[in-house]
Amino acid sequence: MSEKDHGRSQNVRVVSVYKHEDSYLGATVRNEDNRIIVGRVVKGGVVDKTGLFREGDELLEINGIDLRGKKVGEVCEILRSISGEVKFIVASQNSEQKVQTTNVQHLRALFDYDPEDDIYVPCKELALKFQRGDILHVLNTNDDNWWQAYREGEDTSQSLAGLIPSSSFHQQVVMYVEEMERDSKPKTRVDVKKKIPEVIKTLGRKSSKEVMRSIDEPHHLGLGLHSDLISYEEVVLYLARTDKKRPLVLCGPEGVGCLQMRQRLLESDKDRLASPIPYTSRPPRDGEIDGVHYHFISKQRFIEESKAGKFVEFGEYQKHWYGTAKTDIINVINKGKTCVLTLKAESLLSVRTADVMPYILFLAPPSLQALRRQKECHGEYNVKDDELKTILNQGKTIEQKFGHLFDNIIINVDFDRSLKELKAVLKKLETEPQWVPAMWT
Repeated sequence: MSEKDHGRSQNVRVVSVYKHEDSYLGATVRNEDNRIIVGRVVKGGVVDKTGLFREGDELLEINGIDLRGKKVGEVCEILRSISGEVKFIVASQNSEQKVQTTNVQHLRALFDYDPEDDIYVPCKELALKFQRGDILHVLNTNDDNWWQAYREGEDTSQSLAGLIPSSSFHQQVVMYVEEMERDSKPKTRVDVKKKIPEVIKTLGRKSSKEVMRSIDEPHHLGLGLHSDLISYEEVVLYLARTDKKRPLVLCGPEGVGCLQMRQRLLESDKDRLASPIPYTSRPPRDGEIDGVHYHFISKQRFIEESKAGKFVEFGEYQKHWYGTAKTDIINVINKGKTCVLTLKAESLLSVRTADVMPYILFLAPPSLQALRRQKECHGEYNVKDDELKTILNQGKTIEQKFGHLFDNIIINVDFDRSLKELKAVLKKLETEPQWVPAMWT
């Protein structure tokens, strides 16, 4: 890179850089009146590493091409077509470089994002594609709408940070989509972009910063809102403790095999694994011991304790009530064992707390044919297609609605293979650090 005075003023200079074909300099620009202004400098890019220019600088020329009066799209097209040495004439408002400190925030993505489907992203080439559950290391949140982040596992020394939608901006877009669904009148892309501020205003939001404040409140972090309105959950690395092992919670649609999988897992290692002792209103059978097989209580007492919030999950089966108490889950934890239990998706929030710290694994159904073979292997023949489709549809619904709560997903194609995967998960829980919600620690 070279730099020299251009002769117009002390704040105008020439800078040059070598640009490889199909490479990106790592900056975005915006229009201000008839000027081209550097909107953001992306961490890890050529501009960031060399200090070519800073946010707020005006780009006057590129290789002799006057940029004043040009649109952002035209400037981007000029840069795409150039390779080799690129000379910029840059005007800076301030000569002093502001020192920026990097405070990395670790977030778990709670939605899928593909920049190819996003009409709002300022530069698709610089945007970061991610899936729900990915851990994102956010380096810069100065922009209200677009943050800069790396995905967990990426080599930050060799790659650019990517742009991701901020939590407030994602919420704005979701609210707009909901508004669009209520309005059947088709919109052009221009109409769409113009409509967002109006929609936010009608929904009672004064600004994107206000939306950000509301979504960052603890009860919004993946714990109580519709999953489409949730963007990210702050996480920290948790080191496994021998005296407090994280419970393994299996969740899935009825008929996918959660109960069978839990039982097979428990039988494989009775010394290290245990289940909480359930409560029931039915009378004990021969050989059953109170406090060992079940906690046997009256129906009246069961109903009273369920109203008092004792159970994380309860239900009626053959005119008798059954339930699992949170205290019994914690009792297993306090004994130094790994608690293994199954819960319906609707009950997950009752255990997703700091005193339990569950690892939630979703057991997903395989294809219809694989599911049929499973049923036949367990002696269930002539199962109707409609019954199998119900399991598949329930699985999709659960994953769409509660997927932001899952730590892992196993497709139960084969019970033996799934059991092997579960044992591998348990080993990792005991030996490797895991990302958990920051509020747990």
